[in-house]
Amino acid sequence: MYLDGAQLAADIARVDGADRVRGVLTRVEVEESSNRALIYIRALGRGEERFRTDRLENDSGKALHALAERLTGRLVRVYKELETVQGQAGERPSRVRMAVHLVDLGPADGSVPEKEAKDMMVQATGQDTDRASAAWQAAGLPASGPVPQEQLETALAAQSATNDDDREGEDGHS
Repeated sequence: MYLDGAQLAADIARVDGADRVRGVLTRVEVEESSNRALIYIRALGRGEERFRTDRLENDSGKALHALAERLTGRLVRVYKELETVQGQAGERPSRVRMAVHLVDLGPADGSVPEKEAKDMMVQATGQDTDRASAAWQAAGLPASGPVPQEQLETALAAQSATNDDDREGEDGHS
């Protein structure tokens, strides 16, 4: 077995620096124009999100595509990064979400482990643990044990709406 240490170190650094999204993997498609897989996730509290893989002629793109196909319908954690993509001549570059790694979190059974749910709430409040705790209690989420997914989604969506309202107030819009 041959293992390229430099490539392995680069892959680990890429995953380590990536943001994470948790949700149910709903479908996988191949985008013929770019020869990449498109992975669709119903992210908790955020709705559907789409991620691209590396090109399918690359080992990493092929492997992630195959893994995504196997995990369709399951709860997953997507490690993602934003990549700048050049447009056609005269168009501005755009940023796209790239999946760099997937982790199987098990069946999408309707519950979220307590630690994961609390981490998501802290992330939704911009790392403000006091605000996260208050939002948790206001939503009536259980003090311990698994959290019903639907209830967590509602709480995260409410927090997202609060964040949007806060941003509008900062911008001077109402």
